Amino acid sequence: MIEAKSHGLAWVKVCVALGVMAVARAQQPVAFPHNTHTKMGLDCIDCHTGADTYAAAGIPSVNKCMLCHAKLVRDKAEVKKVIDYADRKIEIPWRRVYGFEPSAHVKFKHAPHYRAGIGCATCHGDMTQAAVTEKLVNHNMGTCLTCHRQKNASEDCATCHY
Repeated sequence: MIEAKSHGLAWVKVCVALGVMAVARAQQPVAFPHNTHTKMGLDCIDCHTGADTYAAAGIPSVNKCMLCHAKLVRDKAEVKKVIDYADRKIEIPWRRVYGFEPSAHVKFKHAPHYRAGIGCATCHGDMTQAAVTEKLVNHNMGTCLTCHRQKNASEDCATCHY
């Protein structure tokens, strides 16, 4: 029994060290099912505009959602919430799931990673299976450096930190 517990604890330590342990879900104002949207053929950048060209991947605006939901699937409870935000002309107050603490002094930019062919799932986990928005990957300097080494990317501190 003790041996099984120690193996289980070792596995948890490995997961934490690799940054792949799932963490608590952020409570969102709309339960957005990534899996439903990706099954319909949408790619990440269809909603998260700017990830391919700017530093930040934008959080979708209510107008972006309404490009489809003005006519499609208007009867579902979560879509009705989106329509209500649009009718009131206010943005959905999405809660950011990924980001770095200010104390990390990280200047992460999506576009160079996109141009280098780093798939969204590398840093965000497989959102095509996510029924709700949740953090699937924990980032730390070790996970970033490991990837930079694997991809022969710069390890100069100034590449990522200010």
